[in-house]
Amino acid sequence: MNIALITARGGSKGLPGKNIHMLAGKPLLAWSIDAAKESGLFKEVYVSTDCPDIAVVAEKFGAKIIERPPEFATDNASSHVVIDHAIKELALKGSDKVMLLQPTSPLRTVVDIKQSFEIFEKNEKCSCVISVYEPDNTPAKAYKILESGEITGLVSSEAPYTRRQDLPRCFQPNGAIYLFSVDGFSQSQCIPKFGVFPYVMEEERSLDVDTLADMQKIEAYLQQK
Repeated sequence: MNIALITARGGSKGLPGKNIHMLAGKPLLAWSIDAAKESGLFKEVYVSTDCPDIAVVAEKFGAKIIERPPEFATDNASSHVVIDHAIKELALKGSDKVMLLQPTSPLRTVVDIKQSFEIFEKNEKCSCVISVYEPDNTPAKAYKILESGEITGLVSSEAPYTRRQDLPRCFQPNGAIYLFSVDGFSQSQCIPKFGVFPYVMEEERSLDVDTLADMQKIEAYLQQK
């Protein structure tokens, strides 16, 4: 069984009411619900929330609600405790698959969801698929600081001075998709860190909503497309 889990708490300092803020004619949250439902891959789409207003919107667009306890809806609560709570509330089995869809990534599409499942199914060693993008400024050229105060290349001492095409490809997570089995999560009580395969998205579709300015950028992108 596959389920989609959308985590949407009520508190947001950058943009109050963010998860139900209107984006191109519908609430931000609805973009993730619609993509999940339209994929046809999930038995149910669930929204984990502590907020009655978010619950009303989620149900309007066809999602089911997992009532999140207040202690799992603070600024310091990790996504791992929210996922664990959902797994227990739904009594999921080890072979069941969960796709975590953060509502702040509205540019994720049905195609992205389907292709992530294809990656998971075709790789025997896969325990998790994470959506990523390849930034123009590769992290392979970054520096790290040593205890002495010196800096050196993050990948190697030579990497900052090496041509990009001669460096390993590096990716940044964009938060749009996390796909894993319940067994994979339960082994360490977190999203698996080994056997992780990338689903590569374009950088322009990897925008994440935190502020009103982010929302405006995404709306401009949608209008352009």
